[in-house]
Amino acid sequence: MKFNAKSLIIICAILLLSIGFGFAFDGVATAIEKKQYPLSERYADDIRAAAEEYGIPEAILWAVVRTESGFAIDLAGENGGIGLMQLTPEEFEMIQTVILGEAPEEAGLLYDPKKNLECGAAYLSYLYQRYGVWETVFAAFDAGTDDVDAWLANPAYVSELGTLKDIPNTRTARFVRDVTKAHDLYTKLYF
Repeated sequence: MKFNAKSLIIICAILLLSIGFGFAFDGVATAIEKKQYPLSERYADDIRAAAEEYGIPEAILWAVVRTESGFAIDLAGENGGIGLMQLTPEEFEMIQTVILGEAPEEAGLLYDPKKNLECGAAYLSYLYQRYGVWETVFAAFDAGTDDVDAWLANPAYVSELGTLKDIPNTRTARFVRDVTKAHDLYTKLYF
């Protein structure tokens, strides 16, 4: 088979068009992902500061906020969670007194984005120090430490490495999956 100049030009043009379409598709896909997983300018400084203050990756905090509230500060969830991090008044008091060593403040402060993020980041940091694996931290953030400790004590739910391999609570398993996906995308897109 013999290639002439015309055939070579056509092959090169097809190759260049394919590469161009690939880059264009990647750009469109990235733009769609950024729309679905935004960095809300409204909370960017507070999220950055809370992540830095409590030593957790910023992408983790963005992922939890997006999954918990979709950046709606006034959201009150079915389980009693309030604000960006969907902390309950009981969690808020425990975080203030046990983790932060502060006097408990009015639960209405959960609607304050900065306070909500500070307490949520402190809680995530505390959970990470306790469990050392982000997926387990996410499970404890959603279901509570009592449930996670019970799951970790049950060999049916624990891997050979001592981490959760199966989460028996469907809602918590979905939460862990969603936060992990959001974290991966925030890391890919921004960090």
